[in-house]
Amino acid sequence: KTMALTDDTTSTSSGSAANVAGAITALSSASSTIKNAWENSGAKDVIATASSNLPQGTQDTISLAKEKVFNRKNLRSPTVFFGIGEEQPFYVEKVPSLIAERARHNLSFFYLNYVGVTTILFFLTLLISPSSIIGIGLLGGAWLAVIRATNEGSVQIKGECFCFRLFVCLFMKILFL
Repeated sequence: KTMALTDDTTSTSSGSAANVAGAITALSSASSTIKNAWENSGAKDVIATASSNLPQGTQDTISLAKEKVFNRKNLRSPTVFFGIGEEQPFYVEKVPSLIAERARHNLSFFYLNYVGVTTILFFLTLLISPSSIIGIGLLGGAWLAVIRATNEGSVQIKGECFCFRLFVCLFMKILFL
């Protein structure tokens, strides 16, 4: 028996191109469907109403965060973030003082990329575990209640200040979520 190896690159490359084109078409139609569903659901009005009901101090904090913290110029490209094209992109430091300095530098340089990765993982977790949506909704409602209750300072019940306790309880809930 004789085996012959042949080069069928033309058929595979045209098949790969068709697969890529099909995937792009599917993504495009899915994104347009999602966009149409978002526009028809009235969610923009709900978000506008919710944001207008927030206290002015909270609205100012959110707009300041949008301007400074979530500035698109601080988002690093995938080639920089993943070290593509570098000789040693993931060198591990062994000296403790250099480890701390490098961690500080990486957190300040790549923080928006880390936020993006965390957000993607968060939404994937919601897809995998729908019961966590209920927990997130309850947590969001609790934070909204704290923001409204502390609009004019701390909350005092029978002479005790509950503002700090509320924030500590909600922070502990986040840690165990």
